[in-house]
Amino acid sequence: MTVLHAVVSSPHPPRPIDDTRAQLLRSLLADRDWSQDAALRARLLQAAASLRDGDTQLDEATWLLIADETAHYLDFRRLRSLEAELRGCPPETLAYTRADWQAARHAEAALEWHLRQVRFSSYAPEPVPMFRIH
Repeated sequence: MTVLHAVVSSPHPPRPIDDTRAQLLRSLLADRDWSQDAALRARLLQAAASLRDGDTQLDEATWLLIADETAHYLDFRRLRSLEAELRGCPPETLAYTRADWQAARHAEAALEWHLRQVRFSSYAPEPVPMFRIH
């Protein structure tokens, strides 16, 4: 038996890809506070299983779904740790859910819009043009 034959006929499956995206995907699937609807969760679980089995040939839509969900999850973790810091407790003990994150995102967007409006306008009303009667 040659060395090449021994390597090719190895009974062990190829080593799964374990990059940052796959770790983050596993992390968001394991986080009880980060919930998804059933259809999205099923697709993410299927993608995680494919990555664990070494299949990196996921379709573009699945990669985009993973990218979108992981970006949201990273923002969720940012806001959860900020909220925990404000309350003076560790993030793991804080009851902070996806719904809380969505409410905080809406509040951040409203604040950003308000600050943008203030930057380009004034609180003082515009002067009224002089009214004359002839």
